[in-house]
Amino acid sequence: MQNAYRSTLVEQVRRYAPALPPGKVDSLRTLVLVGELSLAAVDLVTALVDGAVPVDPQDVPTLRRLLESVTLPPDTPADLTDRLVAE
Repeated sequence: MQNAYRSTLVEQVRRYAPALPPGKVDSLRTLVLVGELSLAAVDLVTALVDGAVPVDPQDVPTLRRLLESVTLPPDTPADLTDRLVAE
């Protein structure tokens, strides 16, 4: 489960890295490397929402699953994935 989750997360980070600030991408990669996968997933989706980055509609369920599969920090908005800009 952990390997599949990590692979999916890394794939999503790679897909959207060109649209994110380099510092954010470095931070996401570091979180993945140290095993903080749930924080990396939340940070990725938050960066996509905050940056109004257009997301492939087919990726929205994947991003939603990434967040639903882990224990999220308590300050994570419940509707975070609903705020994604699907185009």
